[in-house]
Amino acid sequence: MASPETAGTERPFAAQALADLKALGAGPGALWIIFLVKFLESVAHFAIYNVLAVYLTEDLKYGDVAAGTIAGTWLTAVSVVMFFSGFIADAVGIRKAMLLAVGSCLLGRLVMTVGRSDPIIPVVGLFITTWGVAALLPTMTGAVRRYTTPQTVAFGFSLFYVIMNVGALVAPQTVSFMRTRVKGGVDLDVFGGVHLTSSQTLFAVATGVTLLAALASLLLPHDEAVPTSGPPIAPRSPVQIFKEVFRDPQFFGFLLFVSLLVLVRLIFQHAHLTWPKYTLREVDKDFDFAGLWSLNPALVIVLTPFVTAFTKKLSAFWCIVAGSFISASSVFFLVFSSALEAQIAFVAVLSVGECLWSPRLYEYTATVAAPGREASYMGLSQVPMFFAKPVVGWMSGWMLATWCPETGIRDTSTMWLIIGCTTLAGPLAILGLRKVIEGGNPKPAAAAA
Repeated sequence: MASPETAGTERPFAAQALADLKALGAGPGALWIIFLVKFLESVAHFAIYNVLAVYLTEDLKYGDVAAGTIAGTWLTAVSVVMFFSGFIADAVGIRKAMLLAVGSCLLGRLVMTVGRSDPIIPVVGLFITTWGVAALLPTMTGAVRRYTTPQTVAFGFSLFYVIMNVGALVAPQTVSFMRTRVKGGVDLDVFGGVHLTSSQTLFAVATGVTLLAALASLLLPHDEAVPTSGPPIAPRSPVQIFKEVFRDPQFFGFLLFVSLLVLVRLIFQHAHLTWPKYTLREVDKDFDFAGLWSLNPALVIVLTPFVTAFTKKLSAFWCIVAGSFISASSVFFLVFSSALEAQIAFVAVLSVGECLWSPRLYEYTATVAAPGREASYMGLSQVPMFFAKPVVGWMSGWMLATWCPETGIRDTSTMWLIIGCTTLAGPLAILGLRKVIEGGNPKPAAAAA
């Protein structure tokens, strides 16, 4: 029989999760507003991102290479802006940073909707969203860290990630509905018979959801009115924060670690830019890629709380390494087969690995960062993606045109073998350079949840 001292650590999962949730609920109400905005933004963002590559080709008539270039350039812009947005979020405060970011997304998505089939205006709208898409992640993760305690931080980031994936589950279902039930688009008689394609109708829905996120952001209190888990942070300008972060010797070990992890994270870019067109050409021209991809957030929602509970006492570093190996292995199902079973296995195995490493990466980043600099570190963690995102965006179009063209001979096994080997190189390099990473930053391997 368990002793009273150990009984708490052996309580059933549901009881432990309820206790963690209760402890989290005792924190600032601003945290739950952040969770709400995260859900709404995830629905809007992933709905657009899931269909972006297909929309650029089907509606705007861009070729594979041109569509990949546009997507890659936008992703690059997001990474560049994210680099600066973290410093600004730490300097101006959570509320102002959230309002600026959500406002950018709202304006850009509205332009994408009203631009209809013009080949230029919707792309302009896409780029208007750059600031919002870039700034929301470091701002919200910084808020989660500030509004949680050392005892609730692991569960806080786990819940944050689950909420994101609830939104990511709703998004592909919305895409699937639009591409099947609203395949011919809609006619808006009230606006003089304006016709919207299924993708444009999706953008209109995303705009409405973003408006709700903007209204929720207005409910955030001013930063000075929100109690945090740490000592008060003296105001600093973005330039001062930048200098302080780069003088921190821990930062460079952290930067090396996230740079290598980029090779794993890029598989998700391929899942949204390369995989949809591949399935339409190699599996079936009416294949419901969005519906199948919804398996990813569904698995993450179900498995993440269990994985977090079972690995709570393990270091974030080793959870990230193990999970990245699992995610990397998923690509090789597509090397050997293009059958439906292989597509399901790809999404399922990728998702299992994601449950292990992705939530812990948020926690790892926030734990390594100095108090009050969480958003800056989160933004800086995206610097390696600045170099990698244009590569995967541009290479996606080139790979499809070379090994999976719309017509002609295809060799998709070679395409996925290259992607798989590149992905697997990430965790292998992390293990090989572990001492270098820990030499610059002793926290990664030691940072337990």
